[in-house]
Amino acid sequence: MVAHHVSLIAVQAQAAGALLSARPAEASRSADAIAATARQAMTELRRLLGVLRFSAADQGPSPERTRLTPAPSLSRLDDLLTSVRASGLPVTCTVSGAEAALTPGVDLTAYRIVQEALTNTVRHSGASEAAVTVSYEPGYVTVSVTDMGNGRGATGAGPRTPPADAHSGPALNGGSARPDGSGGFGLAGIAERVASCGGSLSVGPGRAGGFAVTARLPAP
Repeated sequence: MVAHHVSLIAVQAQAAGALLSARPAEASRSADAIAATARQAMTELRRLLGVLRFSAADQGPSPERTRLTPAPSLSRLDDLLTSVRASGLPVTCTVSGAEAALTPGVDLTAYRIVQEALTNTVRHSGASEAAVTVSYEPGYVTVSVTDMGNGRGATGAGPRTPPADAHSGPALNGGSARPDGSGGFGLAGIAERVASCGGSLSVGPGRAGGFAVTARLPAP
């Protein structure tokens, strides 16, 4: 969560610097988004510190310990999409099928896959827009993130490809190692999450260009 927020802060700060002289009003909105995202990151850090410092013998409130909130899940995707949109990337979300109650592990995994894929899009794709789809079917839930980018980072680091050392067996289709800051570790995390649930993962060029990440996870 903290890494996601910091990634958005970096993108927003870069945008604010580029807009400051020519479009101060838009730069001001980017600055407001930076402040809001930074507050979210600080909340996550305080929550983590509170969990680490809390013991059964310490039942009272403390400055380091904040009230715990529900774990991220697909039911809270709107909050994630709002923060991504604030970074300047338009994102749509489509849900199809009869929504089913997921196990906590699969629910959290599905959310994190969307989060990591969108973070990768914001940081590396140069995309003009992105789309998230969540599809429920008997026994499975499928989450997909597609973008209209060129698959390259802002520094031209090259196309995003999943690292071979973060394999999930046959669930991961293709890829080569990219521990160079061009998005490989984000895709490695996605592959590991999918493998932990016994799901399948497809990454690569989207049908309409750009890049696509699709994960199919087992559900009750």
